Amino acid sequence: MIHKDEVMRSNNFAAFEERYGFIPKVDDREDTMYRMEEASDKEPVLFAKNALPSGDLRLNSSYSPSYEAFVWAKGREKQTRRTIVILCGFSTGVYLEALLNSMRQDTEIYVYEPDQALFSFVCAYKELTDLINNPRIHLFISEQQINKMIDIIYNRVISDKPEIIGVVTPFYAADERYNSICSQIGDLSVALRNYKKKRGRNALKCRIYAWNHLDRARTLADFHMDDLADYPAVIVAAGPSLRKNVHVLKELKGKAFILATDRALDTLKEVGVLPDAAISVDAEKSADFLQYAIEEKIPVISSYQLNIDAQKKLLGQLIFFDEISYERSLLGKSFSNAAIDMGGNVAGAAFSVLRIMGFKKIILVGQDLAYLEGKHHADDRNDGMDEISDTIEIPGVNGDTVKSNRMWIKYRDYYERQIKIYPGVEIIDATEGGALIQGTKVMTLKTVADDITQDGKCSDFESVFREIPFAVDAKSAGRVKDIISGWTAELKDISEISGELGDLCGVLSEICRHSGINSGEAQDKLRGIDELRKKLFSMEMNRLLEEYWVEDMYKIPPRVMYMRTDEEALESLKESMEYYLALSVDSDSLRHEFKNFNE
Repeated sequence: MIHKDEVMRSNNFAAFEERYGFIPKVDDREDTMYRMEEASDKEPVLFAKNALPSGDLRLNSSYSPSYEAFVWAKGREKQTRRTIVILCGFSTGVYLEALLNSMRQDTEIYVYEPDQALFSFVCAYKELTDLINNPRIHLFISEQQINKMIDIIYNRVISDKPEIIGVVTPFYAADERYNSICSQIGDLSVALRNYKKKRGRNALKCRIYAWNHLDRARTLADFHMDDLADYPAVIVAAGPSLRKNVHVLKELKGKAFILATDRALDTLKEVGVLPDAAISVDAEKSADFLQYAIEEKIPVISSYQLNIDAQKKLLGQLIFFDEISYERSLLGKSFSNAAIDMGGNVAGAAFSVLRIMGFKKIILVGQDLAYLEGKHHADDRNDGMDEISDTIEIPGVNGDTVKSNRMWIKYRDYYERQIKIYPGVEIIDATEGGALIQGTKVMTLKTVADDITQDGKCSDFESVFREIPFAVDAKSAGRVKDIISGWTAELKDISEISGELGDLCGVLSEICRHSGINSGEAQDKLRGIDELRKKLFSMEMNRLLEEYWVEDMYKIPPRVMYMRTDEEALESLKESMEYYLALSVDSDSLRHEFKNFNE
């Protein structure tokens, strides 16, 4: 007979709190919802009471839960790359353990458990501290945790480029939220891969251009305004409804910080609204969208990967914000300590920028994320919509339905995630049309303007931006140039090392065919490969190549080369040989780009 052990539960809870920062909640009704029995092999068997029309639902084998889980997990171990598993359902942890033991040692498992009470109940019957403390396992059992799940996994997708698979634990049903998490992560992963293939290299060229012109650019890391949080901020997007209320923005000048997306500028120009700043982040978007900013010398908050033509035309007006490790090396400072989630579009970037700056009230205008009378933007351009053909009906802000598309729905999902993650930021949707964004406060822009005007507080935001010093002065320019020269030299070393690695992988493949991967000769060559790979991993420019210049991120060999069998070794060595020989060429071509912009 199996009984509750509150000491065991306390130990499990203590381990959980130490890792995740909170103690799981115990439901007072847990004994009416679940029961635990003993299997033939003495393991705990979990039942959900009255979950079926015929009675209780058994969630594990009554004979041997561990063996059942082992059989279930069998066959999932055939991975060729590092993998992230999004697992629906904790159960008693037995299926999680089986997955962990069957898959590669670099596999990470993110567990979505929709019922915190179930997890807490199991903690009273089974020692779980090993699972709770395992760095390869990430448990999400509370509402607050699950709200952040997509962002946490996506950060790993960006850094490690893993395969993503969704797995549903036996006797669980994938609910709408789990399906949404998997769908969004899948879309983000595909978008990242497509970005790397289509736009990665151009984005890096733009960043290299920016690095060589930091003496004529500013950074948001140097922005300072004492009472900024006392003011609201307005994001002016370019949705088709913008023409309805754009004129009201004149009433907010000086009373709220008006940040216009690049595509909204033409519409603002037509009615004579001068924003305090514009924002642009795209390496591909035409500089024509920024013409109003160029004419009126409007400060432009910008990504370092803004297209080079726009950077040239906006020299002296740009304020960079999205420092990654390379800009931090050059500048010794950063606007944000963590990677900035831009949601895939310029309005999403505007939201993250304003939140990090410290604004507590953000007003959305022109953020339709839907068609209006067949129009997709307030202007008459067709740019950016060539590949969009799907039309989907979704809930509208006015209680009706509106026509949207998958791309815009992703942007809506981004806002809804951010609202859950940052409850201290009030989001007002004053678009007056378009898609419903759950969690926003819906108001007309005129009502918002009247409320803000009554406050009477005013500021000259534009002048504050103009007072930001240039990012690099005469004193630090030499240091920046030396760092870039060092990076160029490092690329030459990478070319030589990767060429040698490619040759070694080819030699080891032949040895493996004749003598096997476990032969002394093979192990000697493998040690040589490991030493060269360690050198590559320590080089900053190798990371840069992987992030931007290597066009297919899935061709990058994993940090640990798994060669448990000769067959596995031959497959891994073939892929590695092809990659490293190509990397030698890639590093030479990137070095050429560095020299071009430096000269």
